[in-house]
Amino acid sequence: MAYFPMYINLENKKVIVIGGGKAALRKINSLLYFGAKIAVIAPKICDDIKAIKGINVHESNVALDILQNADIVVAATRRPEINAKIGKYCNDNDIMVNVADNKDLSSFLFPGVIVRGDLVVGVTTGGNSQAVSKQIRNMIDRMLPEEYETLTRKMGAYTELANVNIKTPSLREEALDELVKTALSNKCVLDDKKANKILDKYYREDAARRNG
Repeated sequence: MAYFPMYINLENKKVIVIGGGKAALRKINSLLYFGAKIAVIAPKICDDIKAIKGINVHESNVALDILQNADIVVAATRRPEINAKIGKYCNDNDIMVNVADNKDLSSFLFPGVIVRGDLVVGVTTGGNSQAVSKQIRNMIDRMLPEEYETLTRKMGAYTELANVNIKTPSLREEALDELVKTALSNKCVLDDKKANKILDKYYREDAARRNG
């Protein structure tokens, strides 16, 4: 069964990563951008993880009861039996968990992530193939220009204006669609003067419809 792509706010959420090798490093790198408070626990932690600023590193064995303090747990050790033990504990205690080598014990999966500011695209194969997910992620990354970050931020502001000033839902949708199409025809750059002109057109149309 395919997994539903649900996006959640990780800012200041407590994430405990169990493991200190490459698998743990990949998970940490996926989380860093999103403002989570990350703690890493493992008897031995690689230098690449230790070099990451803003995370807490503890070179020790993990006691399962400490996981109760976490909002999310990632089990990414080199030992499947340890990962499975962590996964089962989290499932039994209603703690969200990703088990790196066991999707059946995972309550969520890590997607391949492409980030352009607030625009985030996630890719997953349902845990079937990291290689396929990686290739598709790289393909999308090449397709999405950096200008989408600015466009997304601007559209947030214009959407607020449209919500206030255009009361007719269908007209509001048309206005926002036209803004995006205009930007895409100009290499993803949305000129403020042209955008305001488009919105003014729809403001007048909306007022005319409501005034009969």
